Amino acid sequence: MLRKDGDARSSRLERSAGSTAAAHGGVSPRPLRGTVRGRALIVDDDRSIRLILRETLRADGWTVDEVDDGAAVEEQLEQQRYDLLLLDLYMPGMNGYEVLRRIRLTRGAVLPGWKTPATVGIVVLSGAAGNDGLSFAARLGADACLSKPFELADVLAAVRGIKR
Repeated sequence: MLRKDGDARSSRLERSAGSTAAAHGGVSPRPLRGTVRGRALIVDDDRSIRLILRETLRADGWTVDEVDDGAAVEEQLEQQRYDLLLLDLYMPGMNGYEVLRRIRLTRGAVLPGWKTPATVGIVVLSGAAGNDGLSFAARLGADACLSKPFELADVLAAVRGIKR
């Protein structure tokens, strides 16, 4: 169980984890054994968020890496080709808006030195951005934008809805 004493967000995440199975008739939809959907990078400064997203994506067939600040994103994108980014907007280092702008700068191409293409699927997750901030992230090129706290079923639906 994911728990930080006194952390209301962690308890909402715990309830959210159970709601994924409930939303699918008590069974979380899983890919066929051995199926790999691709490689995902989780970018969030909250360790509990990274943990729940990592376990959810792994159960859904993704290979998952994670970083805890925006400044580390570029290094990861240079070293590895990603099919999906789950991106927080407000974190230390480079904020998520700047990460989005840099990734989408050259749509359809691979940025110099990057293994990850600018067309990588991006799901933005933010608790502080509000509707205006999430709309701005969508205009910068996010494929889906969700507010925190989120339902894990909504995250999976957003991830699976990205057509690349």
